[in-house]
Amino acid sequence: MLVLTLLIVPITALASPYIVVDEPALKGAIILIADLYNRGETTCLVAQGSSIYLVENGTKTEIINNISGQISAMAVGDLTGDLKNNLIVGTANAGALYVYQEQNGHWVRVGQPLYMWDTIQKLEVHDFNNDGWGDLLILTGQKEAQILLSWEGKLYPFWKTGSDQRVIDWQVVDVNQDGFDDLIYIAQSGYIGILTWDDQEFVSLWENYPWGQMESLIVLPQQRSPEWIAVTSQKMLYGWRWQDGEVVLSRHFHAADLGESIFHIPGQGLLSFSKKTGASLFELKSGSISEKWRVPGVFATKAFYHDGTYFFSDAALNHYRLVPGNGQWRIFVNNEEITDLVQTREYNGQLYYNLQELGSVLGFTVISGGYWHFLKDGHYLTIEPGTDYVKTAGLKIPITGSIQSWEGAPYVTGDLLPIMGWSIELDRARQQIWLYPNWGWWLPEDK
Repeated sequence: MLVLTLLIVPITALASPYIVVDEPALKGAIILIADLYNRGETTCLVAQGSSIYLVENGTKTEIINNISGQISAMAVGDLTGDLKNNLIVGTANAGALYVYQEQNGHWVRVGQPLYMWDTIQKLEVHDFNNDGWGDLLILTGQKEAQILLSWEGKLYPFWKTGSDQRVIDWQVVDVNQDGFDDLIYIAQSGYIGILTWDDQEFVSLWENYPWGQMESLIVLPQQRSPEWIAVTSQKMLYGWRWQDGEVVLSRHFHAADLGESIFHIPGQGLLSFSKKTGASLFELKSGSISEKWRVPGVFATKAFYHDGTYFFSDAALNHYRLVPGNGQWRIFVNNEEITDLVQTREYNGQLYYNLQELGSVLGFTVISGGYWHFLKDGHYLTIEPGTDYVKTAGLKIPITGSIQSWEGAPYVTGDLLPIMGWSIELDRARQQIWLYPNWGWWLPEDK
C-alpha cells in the first residue's frame, strides 16, 4: 500500500474522479484481453499458477490446467493460417513455449514445447511476412526480443536483437502502409528503431537516438498515417510518422509532467504513471499535454482499459482498478473502521475532522462550551474556534489550518492528532484515513 503521512503537509485536490480498488485475488496473475475465438469480441484471460481461466460476465471458467512451470506470458493469434486462433503460453525460468488450439470445445496442446532458456515476459502474434501464418514475437527476462517465423505448423527462430540492446518495449504497426506489419522497439540505451520485412528478410527501416534513455513507447494507430511516440528520461516527447516515403518528426516538446510508464487509451488519452505524482490522464496536443485528472499515490508498469474500467498492475503483479470516487473518506482506528462515527469536510483545500466525534472515539472526555476541552489520563487540550493553535499545560501549540466550527461542533485538520497522541496516515489513492496510537511528548511514556 502506498501511504502518505499527513502532518503539516497541505492537501490539494482532495477529490479525485477515481479511487483505487485492490484486487488481492489476482495477486501474481497474468491478464490478457484478446479476441480468443476470432469473433470480433474481446474476452478476458487470467493465468494463475499453472492454470488459465476465461472470465466472462463475472464467471471464471478454467480452460487449461497443469501447465508445467509458472505462466509468465500469454498471446492469442492464428499460427496455422486456418482463421482459428491459437493460445500461446510462456513460462518463467526455462522459458517454455506451449501452443494450444480449440478442439471440440476444449483447449488442447499441439506440438512440442520450445525453450527460450529465460523467463518469457511478453508474447504477441503478428504476420510479419504476410503469408497468412502468424509469427511469434517474444521478449525475455534478459530484455532480448526475438521473432519466430511460423511455417507449416512449426515456429523457427529468425531474428533477435543484439546483446547490447536491452529492449524495454515494442509496438507493431504498418508504418509505411505497404501491407506488412513493422516492429517499432525501444532499447534501454536510448535507441529506437523500426524493423521491416523486405525481400525475405528483416531489415532496418529507420532508427534514432533521442536525448535521454527510453522510458515509454506508444502508437496512435487511428490516423491515416500511424504516429509513434517515445518519451525519454529527460521527459522529452518525440513523435514520428511516415510521410512521402520517409520518416518525419511530427512532435517534439518537453513534457515534464509525464511519468515513467505511459499507455495510450483509445478515446481517453495518455494514461501516465509517475512515482512522484501517481496516475494521471493527459490529453495529447500538438505541442503540449494537458492533465485531465489525477489519482495520487499509485504506480503501475502495465495498464489497459476494458469495459469502461481502467485496470493496472505493478512489477510485483499486484492488480488494481479505478472506480469513480464519491468524495467519501473511510476512517480506520487501529484497523477498525469508524467512518460512520466521524464526519469529515473539505475546506480551503484541506480535510477537516469533527473533533468532538473523533475525540470520543479516541477515548477522550469532551467538554463543550465557548471552548472545547479534551481530557484523558489527567491531561487535557483546549481549543477555540477561529484560532490556529491549541492549548495544553499553559502552552500554545500552532497547527495548520484554523479551527472551524460547523453546526456547533469543532473541526480541525489532521496535524492536530499527533498532539493528541495519534499518528495519522492518509491513503489518497483509496480515500482512506488510518489512525494509530503514537503517544506524544505531552503524555507519560508508560501510556
